[in-house]
Amino acid sequence: MKKLLIGFLAVGLIMGFAMTASAQPNIKASGQLYMYGTYADNPSLLKDGSSRANIANRLRMQFEIQVQEGLKLTTRFDALERVWGENAAAAAPSPTASTATSGAIATERNISWERAYVTFNALYGVFDVGYQQSRAWGTCAFCDDFDSDAGIHYRYMMGPWTFGLEYEKRAGGEALLPPGITAASGEGSRQGGYTVGGTDNDHDVYHLFAIYRWATGQAGLRYEFDRNATDGATATPEWTYAFHELAPYVQWASGPFSIEAEFRYIWGEVDFDGTTTDVDRKGWSLYLNPKYTMGAFYGGLEFAMITGDDPNTSDKFEAGVQGGQAWDPLLMFGNYWFSKHQAILGQVRNNTGAFVNNIPATGAGGNETNLIMFKPYVGWKVNPQLEVVAQFAWLKADEKPAGFVDDDYGREFDIYAAYKLYNNLTYTVGFGYFWTGDYFKGTVATTNVDDTFLLMNALNFAF
Repeated sequence: MKKLLIGFLAVGLIMGFAMTASAQPNIKASGQLYMYGTYADNPSLLKDGSSRANIANRLRMQFEIQVQEGLKLTTRFDALERVWGENAAAAAPSPTASTATSGAIATERNISWERAYVTFNALYGVFDVGYQQSRAWGTCAFCDDFDSDAGIHYRYMMGPWTFGLEYEKRAGGEALLPPGITAASGEGSRQGGYTVGGTDNDHDVYHLFAIYRWATGQAGLRYEFDRNATDGATATPEWTYAFHELAPYVQWASGPFSIEAEFRYIWGEVDFDGTTTDVDRKGWSLYLNPKYTMGAFYGGLEFAMITGDDPNTSDKFEAGVQGGQAWDPLLMFGNYWFSKHQAILGQVRNNTGAFVNNIPATGAGGNETNLIMFKPYVGWKVNPQLEVVAQFAWLKADEKPAGFVDDDYGREFDIYAAYKLYNNLTYTVGFGYFWTGDYFKGTVATTNVDDTFLLMNALNFAF
C-alpha cells in the first residue's frame, strides 16, 4: 500500500509541475488493463503430466503532459502484473528457475515505473530524452521487446522521409553464454543472448536510420552498433562484446494484397582479455508475412527464420536476433503471456532427466531463438465486432544442439475469436493444440513426451 500511495503521489507531483509551467496544460491519459485466463493440459510435455490453470493481469498507465507547443512530458508505469490470488508478500519464483515446480513467474509485485522522458522540438527536428521505448524497429512486432531504457533519440522529418540518430544506455537482458563459457554474471545483450563483460561496465547502443513512407506503405533501414561490457571485473577472463546490425524492413499494400518483411543481420566479435580465443559473432533473422484479403475473409503465410548456433564451431556464435517479447506468433509457442504465467513448454531435459533452461522459443518473456516456422492462417471478419482466426504452424530448430535427440519442435494449431463488447473493450477466447516434437526430449532419447493443449480467454480494456 505504501508503494502504491507513493506512486500516485508521484503522478500528482508531475501534474502539479506541469500546471506551474503552463496555466492550462493538456494532459492525456491512456492505458490498458489486460486479464488473461488459461487452462493448460500437460504443460510439462511429459506423458501423464499434470495440468495447470490460472488468471493473470496487468495494469498499464501512461500520461502525456503537453506543457506548451513543442514541449511534452511522457511517463508510464505497470502495476499488479501477477496471477490472481498470488500472495504479494511471498517471495517471487525465480525467473531462471525451472517452472516445472515453481509455477508461474511473478516479476511485478506492485508498481514498476518504467518510463519518463521529455519530447521537445529543436535543431529542426524532435528530441526524446529520458527512459523510453527501446528495442523496437521495423514491422509491428518481430524482434521487438517491451523494454524501456535511458536514451537520447533525435528524428528529422523531410516530406515522406524520416531520418534519425539514437543513443541508448541499456540495462537488463538474457543469459545465453557464448561457446566455451561456463559462468558469468551481470547484464546480457538481447542480440543472441550473450552475457558479456569488461572493466568499464558500459552497455552503449547507437542507431542511424532512415524511413520512407508513401500512400500504400513504408520502408526503412537501420544501422546499429552495440558495445556491451557490463560484467566488469567479475568475469574470468574479462571480455567485451561488440557487434553491428543492419535491419531493413518493408510494409506494402496493393489492392487486396499486402506484405510485410523484415531482415536482421548481425556481425561482430566477443573480445577476450589475455590468451583466450575470441569468438566471432554472426547471425541473421528473417520475417515474411504476405496476406490476401477477399471481402470479409483473409489468409496469409507467415514465415520466420532465426539462425541457431552451430554446436560444432566453438570459436563462432551464429544465433540470430531473438524474435522478441512483442512477437506472439501462436497461442502457446513463443507467446509472451503464456510463457510467463503458464508454461514450461520449451524447457528440455538433460542427460540426467532434469529440466534445464535451454529454451528455444518459450522461455520467460516468450523470446524465440533458433527457429524455422511456416504458419498458414485464415481469418473471417464476421461483422465489425467479431473476428475469427485459425492458424497452423510447423516448427523446427535451425541447429540441433549438441547431444540432442532431434531438431523437431512440433506443430501447433490455434483457433480463436475476438469480440468487441465496446470500442475499448475486447473479449478473446481461444483453443490451441501442440503436437510435441522430439526436440523436447533433450539429450534423453527414452523420455516419453506427450502433446498439450490450451484453453484461453482474455479481457482487454484499452483506452
